[in-house]
Parts: sequence; C-alpha cells; structure tokens
Amino acid sequence: MTLYGLRGWTHHGWEQTLTVLSPSGRAEALLHMQRTDGLRTVQRPGNLTRYHEIRAGSVNALIERYSIQLLDRGAWATKKAELGDAVYR
Repeated sequence: MTLYGLRGWTHHGWEQTLTVLSPSGRAEALLHMQRTDGLRTVQRPGNLTRYHEIRAGSVNALIERYSIQLLDRGAWATKKAELGDAVYR
C-alpha cells in the first residue's frame, strides 16, 4: 500500500504528529496500519487520520514499519490535490 505522510506538532507543541494519506483511501490505510504502539490515533469526519506520538520515537517507528513516504508541505498539497476526494473514503 502506498502511504504518504506529513509531520507536524500538536498545537501545544508537546507531541509530534503524522498525518497520513493514501490513494487507497482513509479507511483502507487505517485497516492496513494496525500496529500503532506509542501513538494515539485521531480520526475526525472529513479529515485524514492523524497519529499523535505519546512515546518518543513512535512516529519514526510507524514511518519505517509502513514505508511511509514523507512529503514537505508543498509536495503534500500537490499530492492531496492530485489524488482528490478518494483519500477521504
């Protein structure tokens, strides 16, 4: 499964975050990424799935475990526009 990620921080800056998108859609990516030790999974209607790090190193482990391709903000916006609404299903 192809997965793309965008790193960020929570609004208070204490937790690293990773937002994930996939051409296969949000639901399929969530099913595929079952092993999320040390992370809190945040799902909200109309948004992509975001993972909040609650144990140091967990975001990096998730990226490695699922071969998530990290994108910068510009590439993220381009990829999201290219894939369209399919990423939200």
